[in-house]
Amino acid sequence: MAKPIQKNCTHLTASHLIKEVTDCLVDIPDHRPNHCKNGIPFGNFAKSAFAMMQMKMPSMLRFDSQREDPVQAHNLETLFDVVNGRVPSDTRMREVLDQLSPHWFQKPYKKIFSRFQRSGHLQKFEFHIGHLKNHYLLAIDGTQTFFSGKLHCDDCCVKNQGKANEAYYHQLMGGCIVHPDQKVVIPLAPEAIVRQDGCTKNDCEKSALKRFLANVKKDHPYLKLIIVLDGLYADGPTIRLIKSYGWHYIIIAKDGNHGSLIEAVDELDKQGKVARCLKTDPVTGIKYWYRFTNDVPLNKSNPVEHVNVLDFVETDKKGDRHTWSWITDIPLTEKTIEALMKGGRCRWHIENQTFNTLKKQDYHLEHNYGHGEQHLATNLAYLTVLAFLVDQLQQLGSPEFQKALKERTRGVRIHLWELMKGYFQTWLIKTWEGLFDAIISRTVAGIVPYDSS
Repeated sequence: MAKPIQKNCTHLTASHLIKEVTDCLVDIPDHRPNHCKNGIPFGNFAKSAFAMMQMKMPSMLRFDSQREDPVQAHNLETLFDVVNGRVPSDTRMREVLDQLSPHWFQKPYKKIFSRFQRSGHLQKFEFHIGHLKNHYLLAIDGTQTFFSGKLHCDDCCVKNQGKANEAYYHQLMGGCIVHPDQKVVIPLAPEAIVRQDGCTKNDCEKSALKRFLANVKKDHPYLKLIIVLDGLYADGPTIRLIKSYGWHYIIIAKDGNHGSLIEAVDELDKQGKVARCLKTDPVTGIKYWYRFTNDVPLNKSNPVEHVNVLDFVETDKKGDRHTWSWITDIPLTEKTIEALMKGGRCRWHIENQTFNTLKKQDYHLEHNYGHGEQHLATNLAYLTVLAFLVDQLQQLGSPEFQKALKERTRGVRIHLWELMKGYFQTWLIKTWEGLFDAIISRTVAGIVPYDSS
């Protein structure tokens, strides 16, 4: 069970979170000739791009159209620390960001996560199962962020190479701290699935997963994790990699890919070595059937790797059946199967609460803001997920964000984004607190005030 919700604190307000981001972005070294000392401050390029994502601008052209507007310039300076309100043009912003290594845009994630830990809100995501205490579920999966039959860059993977229907694409390996009792997800620094330097072959999800897990261990060495994955990763090498970091796993097992595993469980079932149970929820009327067993060979070709297997079937009041099978290294007993089932089903949080939100709720993850020749598309994708992280943490621990979302927009995020965008483009705003206060109280002045009392 998640721990009781604690009191809100200032750690997770927009002003603090965005300062963490801008402090990281200003540290990116200037690669321009002679550093253009009289030109636009170099940090303004990345800060402006992040502001574009944080304010959910639908295109770089839309953002650029008000670049010289004194209102937007003022707000970029006060809210995003864009020095002197000097905003680069869309063309120049693309040129500069295109040459930057993507690892610079992964750094803010670690700093923000540290603030999240200090806030005490991480405790809400503690997952307990059996003898495992104070662990965290990390749901991981890949998603496509770009596809084109014409545009391409050095990072692009290639489909149907050399053929008439040759196409180019980018994918992203994402991972979020999740919990069965939490709607909010906490994304860690993503890993781009792109063509690697010096490689002639496409990158793939399994290679990206190796890099992602290595970065997680480096950035968060003391986190006790249970890795939650799709059936694509239910293999010996992935399991051994997870265990090498001292973590545990819950991975989906699909009939089509794990026939020998299912056969082994069926044979043990015939021998009476598999525990079974049928329960009915007295409140909802939903029926649950499950069977589980421990220490089963993963497959015939890998008899050394043994796993524990849980088959779970849910039948609702309409008679519709939903079936899941998971493999895990967590010992299965009558006391652990319910928690494991809930943890395994949390894998959908990476699909629904993360990727679907990023693609359908005005974050525009799949939108082409400008593809570039090197790393532009990758860097903009990282900034998009970073903006999503800031919003998720505000929803978790920012009183003013929660109130603006709940009272003024009835919980509809897109409506809140539109209100914020309208104020940002037309009113002089001094602080993030003032912006949210104006949304909540329906302030109609030209300058948004902030009463600290």
